[in-house]
Amino acid sequence: MKNINTRKWSTPVIIGSGLFVAVSGVLMFFGVHNPIELAHEWIGLLFAVGIVLHVLNHWSAFKNYFSKRMGLSLVGSVAIVSSAFVVVSSTQVGGSPMMKIVNSLEASPLSEVAPLLDESTQSVVSRFQAAGFRVDGSESTIKEIAVVNGSEPKALIKLLFSEKSS
Repeated sequence: MKNINTRKWSTPVIIGSGLFVAVSGVLMFFGVHNPIELAHEWIGLLFAVGIVLHVLNHWSAFKNYFSKRMGLSLVGSVAIVSSAFVVVSSTQVGGSPMMKIVNSLEASPLSEVAPLLDESTQSVVSRFQAAGFRVDGSESTIKEIAVVNGSEPKALIKLLFSEKSS
C-alpha cells in the first residue's frame, strides 16, 4: 500500500477550517445561527479530520509535548472540560430548559402566544401576514404556520420578538 503524504495539505486544512470554526463559533455565541450553524458543523468535521492527519504526520513532536508537564496539563484540562460538557449534555433528558421553552412556544396556538408578548392574537396574526406568511387562524401554531409557508419556526419566532413595526 502506498503511503499518502498529507503534510502538504493537512496544515492548510487545519488553518482554514480552524479559522472558520473559530469565527462561526463566535458568531453563534452572539446569536447568529442560520446558515452558519450547519456550515460550522460540517467544516468542524473537516477540521477534525485535518487534526488527525496533522497529529499522525507530526507524531514525534506531539509525543514531545505530552512528555512535558505544561503540555500534558493543558491537553488534560481541555479534555476534562470537554468531557464534562459532553456528559452534561448527554444526561439532560429532553434537552436544555431553553429548548423546552422554544419547543413549547412553537407548539402553542397563537391565541396562547400573544398574551405572552402583551399583544392581541389579531396583532400577532397581522404581523405574520404583513411579513408574507399565510395564517389560517388564531389557533394555528408557529410550527404549523412555518410548515404551511415552507419556512422554519425560528424565522417566525424571530419575527415575534423583533421590533414591532408602527
